[in-house]
Amino acid sequence: MGKAAAAAVIVFVIIGLVIGLFYYSYTQIQISLNDVTFHSIEWTSFSWSTLLSLGLNALTGNWLGAAFDLIDGVNLNLIFGLSNYGILPVYIPDLSYDLLVNGVYVGNGYTRLDATMYPGETREIPAFQNFKKSSLSPAISSIVSKGGVMEINVKGTAYFKLLGLSIPIPFESSKKISIVDEIRTRLNSEIQKNQEQQRIATAAAAAASLEEFLSSAAQTITEELFETPTLKLQLSGETIVNSVYKISPDTYRSVYFTLSCTGIVQGVFMASDALGDNIIVYVFDENEYNKFEQGQNSLTYYNSGKVEYDTFELTLNPGKYYVTMSNTYSSFSTKTVALQVAGMCK
Repeated sequence: MGKAAAAAVIVFVIIGLVIGLFYYSYTQIQISLNDVTFHSIEWTSFSWSTLLSLGLNALTGNWLGAAFDLIDGVNLNLIFGLSNYGILPVYIPDLSYDLLVNGVYVGNGYTRLDATMYPGETREIPAFQNFKKSSLSPAISSIVSKGGVMEINVKGTAYFKLLGLSIPIPFESSKKISIVDEIRTRLNSEIQKNQEQQRIATAAAAAASLEEFLSSAAQTITEELFETPTLKLQLSGETIVNSVYKISPDTYRSVYFTLSCTGIVQGVFMASDALGDNIIVYVFDENEYNKFEQGQNSLTYYNSGKVEYDTFELTLNPGKYYVTMSNTYSSFSTKTVALQVAGMCK
């Protein structure tokens, strides 16, 4: 073998060795999602009516699902771990990845690294990730059913440069985080603030029972957030009904009671729905209620009209009466109605 051929062989061996070292270093790069930390939640503007709507959903056991109606986005910090177990430095310009929450695809992410990883080096790379409500929507039901837990799965590719080429490094990893405590804390803060504002705003104008009912609804949210749900309202007399009802479109729901004496009946109600917070409430005696059921003209002791909430106080003779919540005017929306009625003899 001539010197030129030997030199060529040596050069090829050196090149092969260098390429082999780079390839080995490439195979020794490890990328994982080391941690996920909470950054912030983007909220819609809060108002008393949105909090009352949340209160009604709390009464039906769906406060967390209702809370997502008030969320515009969730911001998390993704902490990626990068390690180079090879024997050559490796330059990694960026990461790109798909994002899944509880197994549901919600978008993709990209992080500029511009990092040179030396042999034996390990470092953490933080990446801010915004989950907009529009992209998070397919996973919301799963988050709610899991009590606010988000399992973040990243599946993607990092790239490193070798001899001017961009070489992919596939990776996949997952971590869990719960956002329920952050939601509870913010809602509780807003409830307390809006309760005080509402007390000031209604001090001169609202009926005592209505003001107490609104306060009670907000208190219900707070108690539900901390897993002690109750609904308190001190109406005069014996409680006739204290419950929450779902009234489907084009239907009505009635609750009856019997008075054995001439008595005073007090009531308060509140309706909620994403498409319109309103309901019609009637109070009939038995004869007029039968006419109402048969589609005939009937007289009422009380007719609220289409309203979000109201109170009533009636003096009624002995007999059987019906409180009817009507959603017959609606073709699409189901109304959630909290109703409380109490009565006492005069």
